[in-house]
Amino acid sequence: MLNNGRRIAEGGALLALYCIVLFISVHVPLLSIITFFFLPTPFILFASKQKFSWSLGYLFIASLLTLLVGSMVSVPLTLLMGVTGIAIGYCLKKDKPMATAFISAVLVFLGGIIIIYAASVLITNVNYIDMALKMLKETTENPVNIMGSLEQAQTEEIKTRMNDFIDMFYTLMPSLFVLMSVLMVLLIFLAAHPILKRFSEKALKWPHFRDLRLPKSLLWYYLITMLLALFANTDKDGFVYMAITNLFFILQFFMSLQGYSLIFYFAHVKSWAKAIPVMILVVTLLFPLPIITTVIRFLGIMDLGFPFRETFRKKG
Repeated sequence: MLNNGRRIAEGGALLALYCIVLFISVHVPLLSIITFFFLPTPFILFASKQKFSWSLGYLFIASLLTLLVGSMVSVPLTLLMGVTGIAIGYCLKKDKPMATAFISAVLVFLGGIIIIYAASVLITNVNYIDMALKMLKETTENPVNIMGSLEQAQTEEIKTRMNDFIDMFYTLMPSLFVLMSVLMVLLIFLAAHPILKRFSEKALKWPHFRDLRLPKSLLWYYLITMLLALFANTDKDGFVYMAITNLFFILQFFMSLQGYSLIFYFAHVKSWAKAIPVMILVVTLLFPLPIITTVIRFLGIMDLGFPFRETFRKKG
């Protein structure tokens, strides 16, 4: 009985904390940029200590309180952040590896985003992504909207490039959803880390980025997908083309990630200042020149295919 009383008291305190963070996120635009990523933290704290059934009950009550603090529109936000936080907390409670917790959270967040978007399309009967891309495409039809002073040939070339970019953006939409989910969960982890370290025994123990070693099988997937992208004769409007393009895009992201990890590892072995690899990362992300991104991706491929790290370690 006493144990249940402690659970209820702890849950009540965390609910109050969630309501405060939600209120700021909904009603204070500037602060919401920061507090948004703290929304799953109360759920992580609760789920890391309590039973899964209690966590679901906690989410239900939080959803009801959302109607008072925010509005009906805020309920999907609570459900999304709640199930993501519960997934992370459950993995921590079961002492799952950090990679498992992260991947589980990404999959839950991605599934939640897809369900929310699909529900909004069904309810409003409006596909907002299609509508936005069509409006963007329509603006390229009028040469005046581009640059009225250019010659006809130049104008048509710009229009063609813009249309190709919009089409590629539409094709890569699944990958962009995945990458957005990865980035969001990463920021959620970063926001929750100091709070869990202070108030919970279940801390988020991050490995060093320089020690990141992706499975070598990704290299074979990358090479096979690259060959398919080069030689497969597929319809640009077909499912096969979209699948290959998205898979290749995601695998390129992983190769770049491995390349950055190698740069951080090399900097560590050579005892460079910590700011140097960070500056390389920031500059190359802010100014993603094709030659630079290709080099970093090539480093990732080499890191997966050859024992570069062992060589660096011996020389270092």
